[in-house]
Amino acid sequence: MGQYSSISTVFQPSKPLPPDTIIKAGYSPFPLMLYGLNIPVNISTASIFRQPNNPSPLPLKTISVMAHFDTGASITSIDIEIAKYLGLIPVGQSPSQTAAGIQIMPNYVIDISFPNTQLSSLKNLPIGSAKLNFKHGATNDPKNMGLLIGRNIMALWNIVWNGPTSSVFISD
Repeated sequence: MGQYSSISTVFQPSKPLPPDTIIKAGYSPFPLMLYGLNIPVNISTASIFRQPNNPSPLPLKTISVMAHFDTGASITSIDIEIAKYLGLIPVGQSPSQTAAGIQIMPNYVIDISFPNTQLSSLKNLPIGSAKLNFKHGATNDPKNMGLLIGRNIMALWNIVWNGPTSSVFISD
């Protein structure tokens, strides 16, 4: 229990999807029912800051973490400690509404990929930050979130959540 895997098999929906729909990621019901929609992601320093013509290029640094789909978040947010670990450069700040109230938090730019799926990577993605209490030693724990996927990423995808089977299929 507590591990996720992508499903790469063909599924048979009860109602047909449009003929040109290509499923690029599918997630099984058991973890969805327990924890919501959480997927593994790779977060890296943004490509724009690694360019050789940059006066102070950043080295490529990547971390693999679990990300939670947060439909209440307008923008994707990274755990502040992961941002520090990656050496991300703040590019501004904005208010972040949390259960603990409003906090002014730094904004960053990252590259993000979605391992074991065919979803397209995103380069130079502007994001916010939050205190998610990520624990570096427990990266495979489905409750240990390093990233909240906001509507800025979800708006790029076709996401189908089949309620009766509690299965999710994503295409971009």
